[in-house]
Amino acid sequence: MAAGSTVDPTPKPLLRTGRGAPLLLLHGVLLTWQCWLPVIDDLRADHDILAPTLPGHYGGPAAAHPTTVAGLADWAEALLDETGWPTAHIVGNSLGGWIALELAARGRARTVTAISPAGLWGNPAAADALVRKFRGMSPLIGFGSDTPPALPAMIRSLLLPLLAHTPTKVPPQLARAMAAAPAHCTILDDLAEDPALPTGFTTLASLAVPATLLLPEFDRVLPPHLYPTLTSTPTLEVRPLPGLGHVPMLESPTRITTEIRATIARESATQSA
Repeated sequence: MAAGSTVDPTPKPLLRTGRGAPLLLLHGVLLTWQCWLPVIDDLRADHDILAPTLPGHYGGPAAAHPTTVAGLADWAEALLDETGWPTAHIVGNSLGGWIALELAARGRARTVTAISPAGLWGNPAAADALVRKFRGMSPLIGFGSDTPPALPAMIRSLLLPLLAHTPTKVPPQLARAMAAAPAHCTILDDLAEDPALPTGFTTLASLAVPATLLLPEFDRVLPPHLYPTLTSTPTLEVRPLPGLGHVPMLESPTRITTEIRATIARESATQSA
């Protein structure tokens, strides 16, 4: 992304760009596919990229209610079918990371890179703490409103430190886009009531494809202490991201493209072993 110059004020429902191996990018709750703009220019050089906005988010399709994580995974799987992709390399952030893991468990992933993934709780109280955090922010950021925030500069000052450890590294136009998106999210209450939320994703150990979990050091949404002890295996790599926040591609796109490419490269290594 060149200094945020390609950020549209109102995001389209999805972006399809590039040529090469299929790559699905899934954003986190409240945001849109535009959070991936810092890494798309690099990745599209050798990947056919599909970056959708999830149902119930700004510019995305209408959501079915009640919305659940499983229902969002169903939607993403149907999108893969419509695109003609039996499998794809899948990268997800936060809620998108949980959905990416669900798709991998369904056999739809070639590799999976989960960045700050939701759903890997140390215990049910971790999920409850996350819900309380989001609900506490609702009056300030205006989740579910039909109009943009009345004080966008204040919204940016509240939201960006939750997304990036160093907010000044986020290009201004991208920062404005991230701040505009939460007011249009209509599924937060549904997700908070999802019966699967306290349990989370439970089949991490059984994933059969190369997977990487990236855990930012300064994640203020899903801080490291909310996760259980996670250890690497021959299939799974667990890697810290020093100095970065919850949506690390906003502030360090080169680091994130490097990590994504490293995970994808493991597919070839696995096949040749």
